[in-house]
Amino acid sequence: MVNFFEHQQQARRNTGLLVVLFFLAFSLIIGILTVVAAMVMGAVKAKQGGTYEFDWLPFMWVSLVVGGGILLVMLFKWLQLKAGGKVVAEHLGGTLVSPDTQDPVERRVLNVVEEMAIAANMPVPAVYILPNESTINAFAAGYDTRDAVIGLTRGAIETFSREQLQGVVAHEFSHILNGDMRLNIRLIAALAGILAVAHLGRILLHTGSSRSRNNKNPLPMVGLALLIIGWIGVLFGNLIKAAVSRQREYLADAAAVQFTRNPDALSGALKQIGAREYGSRIQHQNADEAAHMFFGEALQHWFGMMATHPPLDKRIKRIEPRWNGRYPEPRKARSRSEKEHTAAQPQPSALNKLAMLALPAVLLEQIHSPQQAPQVVHDLVLSQLLDEHNEVFAELNPAQQLALVELAVPALRQAKESDRLNLLKDLEQMADSQDLFHWGLYQLLARQLLPKARFKETVDHAEALTITVHALEQTDKGHDVDRQQLALALNTCRGWSPAQKQRLVDNWLTTVRKDSKISPAERQLLAILCACIEVPLPDEMLQ
Repeated sequence: MVNFFEHQQQARRNTGLLVVLFFLAFSLIIGILTVVAAMVMGAVKAKQGGTYEFDWLPFMWVSLVVGGGILLVMLFKWLQLKAGGKVVAEHLGGTLVSPDTQDPVERRVLNVVEEMAIAANMPVPAVYILPNESTINAFAAGYDTRDAVIGLTRGAIETFSREQLQGVVAHEFSHILNGDMRLNIRLIAALAGILAVAHLGRILLHTGSSRSRNNKNPLPMVGLALLIIGWIGVLFGNLIKAAVSRQREYLADAAAVQFTRNPDALSGALKQIGAREYGSRIQHQNADEAAHMFFGEALQHWFGMMATHPPLDKRIKRIEPRWNGRYPEPRKARSRSEKEHTAAQPQPSALNKLAMLALPAVLLEQIHSPQQAPQVVHDLVLSQLLDEHNEVFAELNPAQQLALVELAVPALRQAKESDRLNLLKDLEQMADSQDLFHWGLYQLLARQLLPKARFKETVDHAEALTITVHALEQTDKGHDVDRQQLALALNTCRGWSPAQKQRLVDNWLTTVRKDSKISPAERQLLAILCACIEVPLPDEMLQ
């Protein structure tokens, strides 16, 4: 039996060490550049008697120029990517899949992504397809669930069976939940800053062309130093970035198997890549920048240490230790019917939750429409808050209502701004209602659709834990909850690391288990709290 929890812990430890090494190397590059460039500019002068005189002014100016220049380039690159995952997807030639698409292939992909989102208790991310890529690959990009996207190549959606597609999408969801997307974007910005050093060196090197033989312009020598050290920095930066990426891929593989309970799905997807000559190669000209974000190796590397992904056979062996090393024939996979798929799933399975919810078809169609979704969510929440009878919504249990809100997020993001803001305004006016569950639905939507600045106010970490635990205790007793304090606690917990969030959820579970039973009110609030801080619902809550 493969210990996936041990694999996850090992990958996290290795990643932390590699990130430290990356920034140490980054600082060392700046230091070397400063010393070399300053010496070329005459900061160190030989004197009679074998002594040397140091002039600190060139050192100061060079350090300011080099360090400031790198930081400015990094900032510029970061601002370019600030809009989130859609910038990365479009940069790679991706096209957005509309939530209400009627294309059967696109609909199949969206259905799988929606299943995984509901299983993870999080809003559905936007989905992009790379239509010009015939090979098999996928990626996740963004800073958090607000701007997260999942992208798949045309080859992937045409090749994978439904189970394999689930495994790959689960892999990408694990990148979202483990905070890998933010790390990936920061690595792109950092490497852009180092690469700028080499570009600056090339420019300065050409300043030496002068008609005067007595020209003592030191800039060409500075340029040569920048060029050499810059490219060395890029080389080592890429080596460390690749090593970080390899560890996160191991972590995502382990998390995806843990998440789907179906190791054959992910190993099968990896085998489909290995069965093809060009496997997961990406042809787009911008693939180099985002190579570490993909599911499979996006570029060919002759030097193994430059590979952003572990070898396919090692990844498969970790998932399927008894694999014989043989890849299947490269053929287009035949999808099972929905009935066969459900029957084949290991039981119990979180991935069956969307099917088990049995959401009305008419509501599913409406919440996929950017034109209709705002009104549906408005009616869903307000009819409950105002105790207005609505036959369609009255029959929905809280789990179905939460799922509809999470499924509606992509359409709400594409709705008219006026419709979206009017919806949030109406919901905010009802935020003081005694119905804590629907107050929580508003909190979830607001955190997905409103600017982050609205949720910057926080409390101390220990206080956040106390507030959330107290809210669960009060809910079980039927008492009122201080919602203003609870909202501040959610703002705080949302920014915690995955490990901190896991400890927080463990505390919540301990709280609701105290009386040996979990009441419906506790179950509802726990689901909302997990959704608002972007963590999956614990397995026992899925029963």
